[in-house]
Amino acid sequence: MFLADLANVSLRQIYRNRRRYKSVIVGISVGIAGIIIVLTMGDSVEENLGQNLELLGSATIVKASFDYTKSKRKHGGQYFDKDVDDIKKLPGVKSASPVVLGFPIFTYKLNRSDGRLLGVEENFFDTVHIPMARGRRINFDDVAWFSSVCVVGDEIVRALFSKDEDPLGKRIFIGGHLFRIVGVIGGVEDPSFLKTVMIPISVARSRFADMYEIKNIYVRAFNWDAVAKLHQDLYEVLKANQPGYAESMDIRSFPERIKTIQHAVLLVKVFLYAALSVTMVLGGIGIMNVMLSAIRERTKEIGLRKSVGATEWMILSQFLFESVSISLTGALLGILLGIVGVTVLLEVFQTSPSYGMFLMSIFGGVVFGVFLGIASGILPAIKASRLDPAESMRFE
Repeated sequence: MFLADLANVSLRQIYRNRRRYKSVIVGISVGIAGIIIVLTMGDSVEENLGQNLELLGSATIVKASFDYTKSKRKHGGQYFDKDVDDIKKLPGVKSASPVVLGFPIFTYKLNRSDGRLLGVEENFFDTVHIPMARGRRINFDDVAWFSSVCVVGDEIVRALFSKDEDPLGKRIFIGGHLFRIVGVIGGVEDPSFLKTVMIPISVARSRFADMYEIKNIYVRAFNWDAVAKLHQDLYEVLKANQPGYAESMDIRSFPERIKTIQHAVLLVKVFLYAALSVTMVLGGIGIMNVMLSAIRERTKEIGLRKSVGATEWMILSQFLFESVSISLTGALLGILLGIVGVTVLLEVFQTSPSYGMFLMSIFGGVVFGVFLGIASGILPAIKASRLDPAESMRFE
């Protein structure tokens, strides 16, 4: 029997028994579609998670500061603008922001509060992820034009203003200098920012004598995979720039937070793949059951074919090809569903998929469809090929 004849007979059998095969084909198509979507979109979604500041918080931050207790000699180590520029050139760096630090008194009318004053660049809010509850951030123009504006933490607001008073637009004294409030910090991971006031770094360095030296540099890694290498590269660059201060440099990251998030993502992927695998296994069992049922119903037909000269190989080939055809039909429908699903998710997530993985998953869907058809149909096909012609003809 030629391959074309096998295909013709198998497809006609599937069409005639489409109601019986429907649930099996649907199960396989759903499993194949799920695999294509998960494999194609998985890397892209995980990359988005790896860059999501809302989710990661400080997990992908590497902070360079000084720990003077590590030094054998007293010194007032500092970082320089060249250090920041060199850090920005490192692979895996999304942004780097220098910070100058002071501890003045904040005053509004008769109310006073202590706290932390940071001189920051405009990119600091994205680097560290400082959300705003009200108002705006410090922007590029504020830094470039030495604007006397500030962003205040919620605890500073409560200390200086009455409960019903709106702080936006109000002017407060910071160490004797007058600043206008343009924003209030919202919910942050690090509670120390709630008792912090931020001003443009250019203003801090020009008006506060003790706030010129850069003591801290915050670096945001492009994603969580880059953090470990970036931690080492950052230390090597700063050590090369300032070998005399190397012993007291404190380069800190938070790998345990990344592991927690990655563990959660892994659990989701394991459960998802497990569910898809169960769907595929059930599809394979379904193919086996319907093929065994078909053999029982077509026992006389098998006996008749053998009596007119059909060999065991011909009978085995027919039923095995029919099993593969059922599985491939489900796989092709699954590929179409997978393509539609990927297209929809691209619009939802506004991301770019891995096209190499996409093509591999489609090819894998076809290969898996063939494999599933062979694995599920081999036993029923062998059983059909070994039926005795005489016994088959008398079967009721």
